[in-house]
Amino acid sequence: MSMSYYSGEVVFSAGGILINKITNEVLLIFKETTGEWLLPKGHIENDETIEKTAQREIFEETGYENIIKNLLSVQVRPDVFDQSKSKIIFWFLSELSKDNKQHNTQMSNENFKSEWFNSDVAIANLKWDEDKKLVSKAFDQLR
Repeated sequence: MSMSYYSGEVVFSAGGILINKITNEVLLIFKETTGEWLLPKGHIENDETIEKTAQREIFEETGYENIIKNLLSVQVRPDVFDQSKSKIIFWFLSELSKDNKQHNTQMSNENFKSEWFNSDVAIANLKWDEDKKLVSKAFDQLR
């Protein structure tokens, strides 16, 4: 059975698992309002490719420049803000390109802090099973 998802009927997003290959760590963001460790992601703008969205969202939410490597997963789930819609998230493996964090890159309604973790600690800190699996798959691809 095939499924079709149309713009306006679903929310399209992209994000990534940002890896520092030198330290073998992954960057997670902490959402203080919910007390959750998450992976950076956001909405695809009309003039963007999914790869550019993932790269931009990672940079905006973490302050770190990155290079998108490859697609890890496509996730379909109910949209948190509008349960009548589905959300489709394209998840990419991303590598740190510059290790100097830039500040004031988040949107005014965002207040994420970020922290580097080894894979085991990151997986233990993440709330969502799907996020844990994404981190595991990202490290598998680096081996």
